[in-house]
Amino acid sequence: MRKYPTLEVLKEVIMEAMNLDSISDSTINKDIRNMKDHYNAPIECHPVYGGYYYSEENFSINSFPLTQDEIRVLDLSTSILKQIKFSGYFQQFESVIEKLISGFRISKIPGYEHKHILEIEEPLIDTGIKWIEIVYESILNKQPLFIEYKKFNSDEVKTHLMSAYVIREYRNRWYVTGYSERSEGITTLALDRVIKMELLNAGYHSTDFNEKDFFKYGFGATVYSNSEPYKVELLFDESLSGYMLTKPLHSTQRIINDKDGLQLEIECYLTPELEMTILSYAEKVKVIAPQQLKERVMKRAEALVEMYKG
Repeated sequence: MRKYPTLEVLKEVIMEAMNLDSISDSTINKDIRNMKDHYNAPIECHPVYGGYYYSEENFSINSFPLTQDEIRVLDLSTSILKQIKFSGYFQQFESVIEKLISGFRISKIPGYEHKHILEIEEPLIDTGIKWIEIVYESILNKQPLFIEYKKFNSDEVKTHLMSAYVIREYRNRWYVTGYSERSEGITTLALDRVIKMELLNAGYHSTDFNEKDFFKYGFGATVYSNSEPYKVELLFDESLSGYMLTKPLHSTQRIINDKDGLQLEIECYLTPELEMTILSYAEKVKVIAPQQLKERVMKRAEALVEMYKG
């Protein structure tokens, strides 16, 4: 009801709203500066009435204008958010996300009212994202999870008492890594294979788990925590050199030789995902080392040839 509230009035209102006994003048002044800096709020002190006011009469901090650059960034962000808007954890924000997607994209970018500049690949099947909320809460609150789990190509349902440490995504599938009482060690489970999941109140297995160290030599979703990594040497056809240099296979990738093709070395575990990645390049790549991986790929290549012969 006061058009030009003084510093003392502002302090009284804030203390009452936040149930505070006191608040300093410097705190209020700092907040006002932040409102000016972050929201471009046109706050001024009236020279006659000695109180604060918006010099733009219709300004509201809840509807501050966006610049064209900010709208473009928002449009890009909402395209990415669209990937996760159907997860349980984000359903509470769905209406907000929909407003951003439909409002800013359709009405705020002239000439692109009905077009999508950025298209994000959306999964066609259940990727396990519906379990992210409960896993996230278990990590945050250090609560173990009771999980009923069924592997691919198996009818057996196994139970895990897991202390979750980290959530990961790989090729549109979500995974949880943590300590499993069943495995008596660190295990990774695919969330799309979970049948049932519940939070428990006690029994969380705390550890000094470090995700960067744990996944350093992993390739894909599979990690062999009790194994030593291999130095894998691959020779790529010259036609793939530019692609492999701009899109490395692994964080440990280094160039051994770039004459007559591109010879690379990566240090990682020999996972099924590594084999599938190598096979995806067909005749454009050759395994140089280790011999164990070379034999695996040769065996699968021979089986492929036999299948087509039939």
